[in-house]
Amino acid sequence: MPELKEEAKYLLRNLEAAARKKLGQNFMVDEGVLEFIANTPNFKKDEKVIEIGPGLGFLTRFLLSHGADVIAVEKDPAYVDFLKNYFKNKKFQVVEGDILETKISDLSGGLPVQVCANIPYNITSPILEWLILQKDFVLAAVLTVQWEVAERLEAKPGTKAWGPLSVFLRYHAEVSILKRIKAASFSPAPKVDSAVIRLTFLKKAEHEVKNTALFFSIVRRAFQKRRKTLLNALASDEDAVFSKKNLDATLRAIGVDPMRRPETLTLQEWANLTNQF
Repeated sequence: MPELKEEAKYLLRNLEAAARKKLGQNFMVDEGVLEFIANTPNFKKDEKVIEIGPGLGFLTRFLLSHGADVIAVEKDPAYVDFLKNYFKNKKFQVVEGDILETKISDLSGGLPVQVCANIPYNITSPILEWLILQKDFVLAAVLTVQWEVAERLEAKPGTKAWGPLSVFLRYHAEVSILKRIKAASFSPAPKVDSAVIRLTFLKKAEHEVKNTALFFSIVRRAFQKRRKTLLNALASDEDAVFSKKNLDATLRAIGVDPMRRPETLTLQEWANLTNQF
């Protein structure tokens, strides 16, 4: 770890650059963790892997050593030319741009790919949404996220961590926490630990809903008042559909006690409630 940490300082000095807090840049400098991440996707030789925000290319080195064909998307122009030169003649290409404005199919030629990244923590939710919208082109995603976020993504109903993010992502994917990472594995070190997670997107939702927009709207609405009962959290005097009388009947029709709290509902119960409306 000291070697990569010192190399990061050296490279940044030469590039006259620095880790930018605004972009959530914390460079992974633990070779053991980098090897673990690169080895996790179990991709086939020459399989395309999209890497988000490669920065100084430390993870890229390990991905290439495992035979990946890496397509990196880097927003910071300070690193783009460096990456092009450093990985010249490798199975590597770098695209300068914002990952959230990038289509996976454009990068992959329409083929499904692996996504592997130490993602900037300040855009974790937008990146998860970006992946969900393009899940048909993602075989699996291996990401580094804050430990607290990982717990929310893998949470079970009835726990404090179970919330909108848990419900939304679990509707689309299976989530696994693979490894906890100490803050000292990064330079500069963040204030919290991180986790390596794997997302395997479902070809078909286990509990399908007829209207996903309504599904997400109901879940968000309920969890905004998670300390209240489900009846009181969803009730509205301005919408007859969500009147207490109608809500009570709707919840009882699917076998859900209106006095339960939002965090106790399972994914299937959220889907049943949406479909009942």
